[in-house]
Amino acid sequence: MAKFKNLIFVALLILLFVEVLIVFPSRLEHEDEAAVRARVEEQDKRALEKEERIKRGEKVEEPSSLAEQKMQGVHLVESQQGNRDWELFAATAEGNQGLGNVKLKKVKVLFYNKEKIEFTVTGDTGTMDAKTKDLSVVGNVVTRSENGYVFQTPSIFYSSRTRIIESPEQVLMQGPKDTSGAGMYLKGNRMKAYVDQSKMTILDKVTAQKPEKNGKKFEIVADGAEFSGKNREAKFLGTVRMNYDNMKLEGPEASFLYKAGEDILSSVAVKGGVRVSDASKYATSESVNLDLLSNKYTFKGRPRVIQNNDELSGEEIIFLDGGKRVKVERVRAKVENKEQ
Repeated sequence: MAKFKNLIFVALLILLFVEVLIVFPSRLEHEDEAAVRARVEEQDKRALEKEERIKRGEKVEEPSSLAEQKMQGVHLVESQQGNRDWELFAATAEGNQGLGNVKLKKVKVLFYNKEKIEFTVTGDTGTMDAKTKDLSVVGNVVTRSENGYVFQTPSIFYSSRTRIIESPEQVLMQGPKDTSGAGMYLKGNRMKAYVDQSKMTILDKVTAQKPEKNGKKFEIVADGAEFSGKNREAKFLGTVRMNYDNMKLEGPEASFLYKAGEDILSSVAVKGGVRVSDASKYATSESVNLDLLSNKYTFKGRPRVIQNNDELSGEEIIFLDGGKRVKVERVRAKVENKEQ
């Protein structure tokens, strides 16, 4: 009985060796041959497709020697001289590692100045130049300054060398609200944001509105406008034309100034040679200051006012109560109505 069991055991060992040494390698050989045939057939298929596309005149791009990468939930940080330049977040990124442009989707970029965020940009898609680290964002682009200015543009482009965010297309700006009314609303044809200076400029055919609590509002047309990322002050440049409370003002520069330490528009200063007119008077001077808190308008620098055929001039002319009363400091001349 024991001999019979030993014979069965030996027979099983022989069958196992036959399976391992002969049958299994043969199967592997056949499987490897099948895989090779499949790869060759796939390569032949692609070659035929490429040949057909070339015959049809289609452009065929050769695959890059570097591996294409696709990533989800991307977070990148770029630094210059030990400080963060920008920090980027994207839903997906696709491109060649270390070469060419990296394509991005659902983009958010934080731009830093001395380790503090100055601007935040969001948009649908974007690209990053893997060599220069320049960025572009396209589609529903919104640029926000840290003090509340919001700029809407079709696209922006950022240069890592100059650290300037630029849009060559139409821009819509909404300023932060203040205690004197809603924020300023502005349109222009170009935008630049200077990260190192925390400054934004809008250029070409700028139009703006600034409503006040008292129901009055400013309407401005200018060649350009500047805004600060550090405070609420705004400056309009070029040929500035402004309407306010039935009064028209024109000059080369107008500044909107806020009361120190408060979010309230306190005054508007126009300088560089100003012309002012309303239904009853015409005035010229080097500068005009509209004190909105006391409803007082001050003309300085050879001021000259013509009202009801009377001419007033002096060192300084002040209109009180919104122009209802006039005060002339150091009167130079006064010409009475000659028809009296």
